[in-house]
Amino acid sequence: MRRCWQAYRMQNDTHQEAVACDLCGADDSTFLAAKNGFRLVRCRKCSLVYVNPRPRPVALEAQYSIDSYVHHQHERADDASWRPAALARLALIERHRSTKGGRLLDVGCSTGWFLSVASQGGWQATGIDVSPSAVAYNRARGLDARLATLERHEFGAPAFDVVTMFDSIEHMPSPMRALAAARELLTDDGLLVVTTPNIDGLLPATTYQMFCRTMGLWEHPTPPGHVYQFSSATLRAALGRAGFAPIHERTERIPLDHTVGELEDVFVGVLKQRGRHPADPGIVMEMDSTRPATSRASAAASPDRFGRIARRGVRGVARAASWALAGALSAPAPLLGRGDSLVVIAKKQ
Repeated sequence: MRRCWQAYRMQNDTHQEAVACDLCGADDSTFLAAKNGFRLVRCRKCSLVYVNPRPRPVALEAQYSIDSYVHHQHERADDASWRPAALARLALIERHRSTKGGRLLDVGCSTGWFLSVASQGGWQATGIDVSPSAVAYNRARGLDARLATLERHEFGAPAFDVVTMFDSIEHMPSPMRALAAARELLTDDGLLVVTTPNIDGLLPATTYQMFCRTMGLWEHPTPPGHVYQFSSATLRAALGRAGFAPIHERTERIPLDHTVGELEDVFVGVLKQRGRHPADPGIVMEMDSTRPATSRASAAASPDRFGRIARRGVRGVARAASWALAGALSAPAPLLGRGDSLVVIAKKQ
């Protein structure tokens, strides 16, 4: 996935804009971290964390059409390991509905991991996405998928009993506009279901203190894919201001294989003493490319066997440390209400 963000940046570096806080409208923030060439800031008024400056909306959508992203999504669609999670999501929704089935809109449906399960489960399910490839993939499988967003669509209002936003709100140019649009599409007794990474989770909060504040290295944020980072408090505030009342809240853990992959790069940077002082709000280099290009080229061309062994050793130590830390913190985190993924079901106020 990192390669697709790198390719995106090379094509869209000039398409950025400074923005105010989407939640409260304040233009008063403090620097928090930097990653992948982007600055994360925290609003001084409401504490929402977001990328600023960030890609313009047209550039945000463009990243989901680059070849590496499309390839990644199609690979995921061919791996049925996602199915139990999709079934669990559907069961959670049905526990909070008085009747089974109905009209469901899956926002950011990707290649249909949840859309297909909902359709098979008796729901009249429609998906929307900004990726033409994802929409075409779903349609080829007989699913109702459309190239649209919550702000740009051809649905009537109200049109749905349930709107799901699984790990999509953090990608959107304006979560508040998206939530307002979702509310307009819901029936009076309709439900909104949101999942998004939790910046206050036990693991990201710990690694921020351990590595980001001291070395500027942090696995949790992944800009420009994620342009917003929510906590339980900021997500509840966003839902409230958009006219929703949460009826179910919990935290979960992000799958360890994903968490460890990101955390491993942090440990490699720590072991190689890479990074920069976090007080510098300038651009931070990629964790895998902090050496100058000439140095990397020389190392790659070198037949030095010891160097290759040393690099493999560093990677092996980083991988072991990542599994140990992620395993120790991720397992108890949901029990403490500090999982690194938020799950909220809300109804109209």
